[in-house]
Amino acid sequence: MFHTELRSGTAVQDDESTPDSELYFQRCRWCHSTTFQRLLCPTCGSTDLAPELSDGEGVISVRRGVAAADADLWPVHMTEGFVVRCRVDGPLHAVRPGVRVKLSSGVGETGRRPVVRLCDEVALDGWF
Repeated sequence: MFHTELRSGTAVQDDESTPDSELYFQRCRWCHSTTFQRLLCPTCGSTDLAPELSDGEGVISVRRGVAAADADLWPVHMTEGFVVRCRVDGPLHAVRPGVRVKLSSGVGETGRRPVVRLCDEVALDGWF
């Protein structure tokens, strides 16, 4: 389970796997900006961040300057407005910017990174 909560002023993430993965993000109580696993709001600098549950839907974004260790990670713009780097479960030829994804229910052996899967209509579009 991907869970972010504030304990003693720090962001903590559990990496237990459960049948229904959840992705929590933070919303600033002052300016209402969203962020993922931060101690300060990136917009106003406030420390007053409230955890919220994400719908788990987003769009793969363009990645730049990828290190070899992060070659399988893609930035995903979630519908709530924050960006998270995820592993993408799907055929390699279909993983590209602009493709819609959804949080995967099976976490698997991914460590601390969320896993997203391609939406059905994209995975079956016959892009060969």
